[in-house]
Amino acid sequence: MNNTKIAIRLAVIAVIALTLITMTELRARTTYSLDKIGLLATVRHNLISQYVEEPDQELMIENAVRGMISALEDPYTSFVSKSELESFESQITGNFSGIGAEVDIKDRRLRIVSPLEDSPAWKSGILAGDVVLAIEGEDTIDIKLNEAVSKLKGPAGTDVTITVRHTTGEEKDITITRGKINIQTVRGFQRQEDHSYDFMLDDVNKIGYIRVTQFNGKTANDLKNAIEELKSADLQGLILDLRFDPGGLLTAAVTISDYFLPEGQRIVSTKGRVVPEVVHTATDKGTLISADIPLVVIANESSASASEIVTGALSDNERALFVGTRTFGKGSVQEIRELTTGAETAGLLKFTNAYYYLPNGRNIHKREGKDTWGVDPSPGAYVRMTPKQIEEMIKVRRESDILRQTDGQNIEQAISPEWINDTLKDPQLASSLQAVLGKLDTGEWPTVGSTNPEILVLETKRDNLNRRRSLLADTLTEIDKKIEEVEAEINGEPIIEPAEQTASIDPTNPETEAAIPTPTAELAQ
Repeated sequence: MNNTKIAIRLAVIAVIALTLITMTELRARTTYSLDKIGLLATVRHNLISQYVEEPDQELMIENAVRGMISALEDPYTSFVSKSELESFESQITGNFSGIGAEVDIKDRRLRIVSPLEDSPAWKSGILAGDVVLAIEGEDTIDIKLNEAVSKLKGPAGTDVTITVRHTTGEEKDITITRGKINIQTVRGFQRQEDHSYDFMLDDVNKIGYIRVTQFNGKTANDLKNAIEELKSADLQGLILDLRFDPGGLLTAAVTISDYFLPEGQRIVSTKGRVVPEVVHTATDKGTLISADIPLVVIANESSASASEIVTGALSDNERALFVGTRTFGKGSVQEIRELTTGAETAGLLKFTNAYYYLPNGRNIHKREGKDTWGVDPSPGAYVRMTPKQIEEMIKVRRESDILRQTDGQNIEQAISPEWINDTLKDPQLASSLQAVLGKLDTGEWPTVGSTNPEILVLETKRDNLNRRRSLLADTLTEIDKKIEEVEAEINGEPIIEPAEQTASIDPTNPETEAAIPTPTAELAQ
């Protein structure tokens, strides 16, 4: 009995001791945190009371928050200030207010790549190829792209006057009433005469083509409509193009993957340090295309986030052949929390709280020191494109996307992999069509690319480094020109404008006046 009492007493003493140790550690950590927060408060007080000029207190707080976030070295964790809320919410929903036009910089001027369908720009007579000479009377020479986009955007119902020079040489002032812009993230092979997209790539063999540019709140439904349109036209095979897709909504990626997968198959799972695992699986009611219809997914090194989820889900479950190159490796999930001060909203905190994992268990997020990331193409389907090939392909693709005032001319030639290579300058799309045709003919996927992924990854890395070197060389050339201009001005010499000077921008990413890659409320970034 005495031994039992002694044992109980010792156990109680041990528990009390452990509790005291735990409370002491917790108190120490709390004291440390409070001390450091006190340091921030002390710095703020000294600056507000003693700095030579009156500081912006709100800006100081915002930058202090951004400073804490920067210590994480995570590009996908960020603070959205109160003034940025409207723009951020527009990115989530895919709704914007502006004139509705894709723009870029050409010869130091803002240029209209294409007005968006049924947009205020289109209705006001803005044409593809128009050069914007002025915005509200301000000359656009050497204007920065983001500055121009900011000037063109604005609340629906407000006016903006731009001076344009049509390709005919005619210059004209056009006043555009801004409106709500719906970004079209689901696109087809080419524009039809009514300006809608044609999703049938090969009308003879009934092979469809759908390109997704980002995943926002409307993408899944728009893709569903495109699939239904193809099914009504006796669809026999489909190519889903996710190249250059920066990602977006996790929910959209799961819904779209479900369109192609039978019930019960794993799509993706998410888990983090304090976030329990959540597994997303396909449902029977979500399936739109039966498994006997061949499916190819095209993705590349610029396919990120939600596009990687779809690519990985379809290739891991052997529902699709993945043609292209290893994807980007952006496999983190962000949570968004509203920040309040009293009853007032102070902004939003977007922070990474989990990684997502493919059906095979692979964490695709590109992390320092790791040799494996992203999603790899299917064996025998590694098809790379050099930066030069990509530029040529994008140039042709833009032409097929552009809305013009005249009736369009649909491509009527017989579609073949050779024709795609020669005319569309797109080896990856050509290989994808070859794969679908082979599957329809023999029931087996043919080899359409390299089977050595390691060499392909190294070649892609080499090409990217060469491209970076080329861009740096262009930048140095531009600096040299500016130095010459300044020296000429110092010496009183006339400055001769170059005949042509193309801004160094990424040819694969024309800026849309109301289109920014989509961060989300439930993010896969």
